[in-house]
Amino acid sequence: MRIAVLSDIHGNLPALRAVLARLDDLGPFDAIVGLGDYAMGGIYPAEVLAELQQQGWPLVRGNTEEWVVQAGTNGAEPAVNYPPGTEHRGALAELDQWTADHLGADGVAALRGLPLRWDVTGPSGQLLAAVHSTPASTHPVHRQDASDDTFSEVLEQAESDVLLYAHVHYAHIRDLPEGVVACIGSVGAPYDGDARACFMVAEDTGEGWSLQHERAAYDVEAYLSDLAASDMPLRESFISNIRNARAG
Repeated sequence: MRIAVLSDIHGNLPALRAVLARLDDLGPFDAIVGLGDYAMGGIYPAEVLAELQQQGWPLVRGNTEEWVVQAGTNGAEPAVNYPPGTEHRGALAELDQWTADHLGADGVAALRGLPLRWDVTGPSGQLLAAVHSTPASTHPVHRQDASDDTFSEVLEQAESDVLLYAHVHYAHIRDLPEGVVACIGSVGAPYDGDARACFMVAEDTGEGWSLQHERAAYDVEAYLSDLAASDMPLRESFISNIRNARAG
């Protein structure tokens, strides 16, 4: 069984297209799954969503889906279970609204009700769970240098042998006595020093899941030039983060 998992596209259509081409090279796959943060943070939110809908992959919810839906429904469907002090205000709220406006009513509706997780059991009998952040919420931040105890707690919450997550944009794998937790990285804005689009391939041949990060190169500067010419709020911050492959 072979699974490809990608996340945090953030409206970066050229990066997504590079990953699609790489998936064609690496395939076939039994499933390809998205782990959230598809549209907000880039200049092609509607185009990215349309591509994902055309692919027909299972999609789980990210934190930015919650904020964009909140903006697109005028607060009727608010973001939930976020830590105190992390609510989107000011320029972030403006970006949520900008994204919702570009998605339109149908695009916002497509983001409503996405599940928190996706599961699959491999031929080994090991359960692999895939989430945006944790099994209970799209918002908590668990960076690559978090303690083993932190990752063990999240793995216990998932009640799985392997837990794949996204959210922090930093590709890493943590082996634990009770299983594996791995961040799959980011398609549209990696923060691990490598600006190429990042995703993960998981394979189970009957002896447990093996995990491998994969990269796809694209013309980063051409995309950043288009981003700079846009009217997207916070574009300068996103340009810096994408160019440097680091969180600003």
